[in-house]
Amino acid sequence: MRQIVTRALLASATLLPVQIATAQDSGTDARLLPEVVADGERTDDSYVMGTGADAGTTRITEKEIRARTPGSGDVNQLLKALPTIQFRSDEFLATREDIQDIRPSDIAISGGRFYENLISIDGIDANARVDITQDNPQHFAEPTGAGAQSLWVDANLVGEIVVRDSNISAEYGRFTGGVLDIKTRDPKRRFGFTSTLSYTSDALTHFKMSDASREAIGDDAMPEKPSFEKWRYGVTVDAPLNDDIGLLLGYNRSRADVVYTRGANYGNSRFGQSSVSDNYLAKLVYDIRTDLKLSGQFVYTPYESESASANGVDNIVTSHGGGITSKLELSKSGDTNWSISASLSHSDTSREASSDNYSIPSWTTNGNVCSATNCTIGGFGDVDQWQNNYALTGRWSAPFGPGRLSLGMDYQRIEAMRSRPDDNYAYSRGTDEEDAANIVCADGNSLTCATGEYALEQYSIYEAYRARVNLDSYAAWAEYQLKLANVSLRGGLRYDYESFLGNHNFSPRLSASYDLPWDGWNITLGANRYYGRSMLAYALREQYPDNFVYRRAATTSSSSLIYEDSDWYLYSTSKSASYSDGNNKTPYSDELSAALTAGVLGGSLRVKGIYREGKDEFVRSVGETLTTTLANGRTTTYTNYVVTNDGFSKYRGLSLEWTRSFGKHSIALSTNFSKTKSSNDDYIVDIEDLIENPLVVFDGEVRSYADVMAMNQRPDMAAPLIINATWTANWLDDRITTNMNLRYRSGFDRIEDTGQSATVDGTSYDLYDYVHYPDAFDMNMNAQVEVIRSRYGTLTADVRVANLLDNTPSPNSSSTSQPYQYGRSFWFGLNYRF
Repeated sequence: MRQIVTRALLASATLLPVQIATAQDSGTDARLLPEVVADGERTDDSYVMGTGADAGTTRITEKEIRARTPGSGDVNQLLKALPTIQFRSDEFLATREDIQDIRPSDIAISGGRFYENLISIDGIDANARVDITQDNPQHFAEPTGAGAQSLWVDANLVGEIVVRDSNISAEYGRFTGGVLDIKTRDPKRRFGFTSTLSYTSDALTHFKMSDASREAIGDDAMPEKPSFEKWRYGVTVDAPLNDDIGLLLGYNRSRADVVYTRGANYGNSRFGQSSVSDNYLAKLVYDIRTDLKLSGQFVYTPYESESASANGVDNIVTSHGGGITSKLELSKSGDTNWSISASLSHSDTSREASSDNYSIPSWTTNGNVCSATNCTIGGFGDVDQWQNNYALTGRWSAPFGPGRLSLGMDYQRIEAMRSRPDDNYAYSRGTDEEDAANIVCADGNSLTCATGEYALEQYSIYEAYRARVNLDSYAAWAEYQLKLANVSLRGGLRYDYESFLGNHNFSPRLSASYDLPWDGWNITLGANRYYGRSMLAYALREQYPDNFVYRRAATTSSSSLIYEDSDWYLYSTSKSASYSDGNNKTPYSDELSAALTAGVLGGSLRVKGIYREGKDEFVRSVGETLTTTLANGRTTTYTNYVVTNDGFSKYRGLSLEWTRSFGKHSIALSTNFSKTKSSNDDYIVDIEDLIENPLVVFDGEVRSYADVMAMNQRPDMAAPLIINATWTANWLDDRITTNMNLRYRSGFDRIEDTGQSATVDGTSYDLYDYVHYPDAFDMNMNAQVEVIRSRYGTLTADVRVANLLDNTPSPNSSSTSQPYQYGRSFWFGLNYRF
């Protein structure tokens, strides 16, 4: 704790020299608040709800972003105030890996899966087309840097968040979930400077444990609590070049340092790992005329995360993420408006890892690094992976006849690459200790052979390769809006074509709104189709080389066992995964929606009903079983998987929202009742989850596994009932800003394997029954208190408290190795604005 205080004081010292010097020059006391130099302002709405055809649109403004963002700076967390957005149920588990992961939260919108949204930064596509399902950084083949959102920026650089969950304009495509557009803030036309610093650690966190975990641990020693530190700091500079040109420069860093413990066989030694996320932003806006604007920006967001297996040595893996976005746009506003933009995004999700993996007997000189029979040394080598997206977009809108016509087009060139630059070897099968004295290494000593000690008799080779997939994506759309008396109509049609799948897709978008007799009341009906996008994970995997296993045996000479490199022979081959992309259709979702917006009790009311059916969704299905004869006469058998459109999903949701601002206060209340079903959780999972479809017992009857699973709601990001509330307030002449927000997630029952068996007609089957997942309640508080305010700037102390009531977030968790969960935790910070 002393270190925390020291660092905070040093940070304060770096922020205060201007204020202290000014106070001394003017004869005032720097410890006291100077006179107020600006009148107080009203609070912004918690969020702004769209009406009419835009009833599915929600906007969160910059002021609310500053008030409500958690200490982590993850702007996705602000979306918890919205009823149609779901988060992972295990996001509060305090595993060391989760603590260290500082990437944005995954979200599901209106029943879509977490990777089925269109996420953009200033209109630049930020979605990953490469594989995002692998979460084990120590995997022998797959990098883990890619997430559903491949690019992101810190909340300090965000000016607005726009969410579209239903009745979405034809302007937007390539999604079957929802649309999230994160907009960086524009430069101000006056000089300004901000500096922020915030900190949290295990000393500021109360860890919780479920009763189920305590019972499972029993009389065993309790695992050690996580030890970690997290820092977040940054600066922004608004530097107007003249009255018409504004420049914004920004930098932000988030860092997590976590202490891990090696396995018991490796001495229980402690070691640290870190994750670092940097954001660099340069944005320029030139007002050529009052109605004509040229803007350009460059954002660089590198991310690095370390990982090491606790049961091995020399196995550090550094996973990369983030990347670059750049955009140039010319836009005109007015009665006729148009824009044209060109953009580039590049995401780097490579990994760096130790080359070659060895399993060496522990009684040897080389292998004496653990107490197990064999010790693991090394890793599985580098894997490079990146994605480029080049885009050209145009939009035009003008009055046309009695209504307004809008037209648009966009072209994207997407390039994805994955490669293993060098062959990687994994050696194993060490010789027995009784043969040690007779071992002779004809080619000299190495980690694979040490004379008088051991020889390794098997290796797997993961060959170097370079897989690349390119696609061209074309889209065009037209939309016409017309108002006749109390009726507003919007009709749109979108066309999408992606060269990878080769499908021509047409998406009709229709909505009608009627102004009710009461002031501010409106009802809207919509019927829309949304097409998804091509996933390139299968195509990249299809280009993987086969896996080869080689073995060798000693040549006996007298009593010596002689091992030579020339003795290696091909023992077997296999395919880690083989996929065939046939003539697949593009997944799509059909939506019917209804919305009522109204002014009620001095605020804004919105009631929405959304019904969706997702069809032709991607799943992995079992294809042929193939047998190959090797050069040495051996045969190997493997399963060839195929990508099919057999997946499906269904969503029904009813939401109710009310927001109101009054004076220094703004509140928002919302709830959502929903039911979500899907054939599979992600595109790598088989439609039946197993290659076979076994019979099981449920409710006293023998049924197929697939039939039983079809009765379930989606297992995650699909809570049947959500209740949200948020309250932002300004106090004491705006010197204090507070925000309280809560989220209730209802419990639900899910059919799962009980781990028991049942006998029916003399045959034993696995027994399935309902498992209850209890309610979850989360309350958070943010408070910003001005310490110094003067004409030279404002210094604010910041405290952000998560899980204010100190609940146990996941009562059902029965983990024993890492059983802890986030209880009440604090972020403390300082902010300076000039």
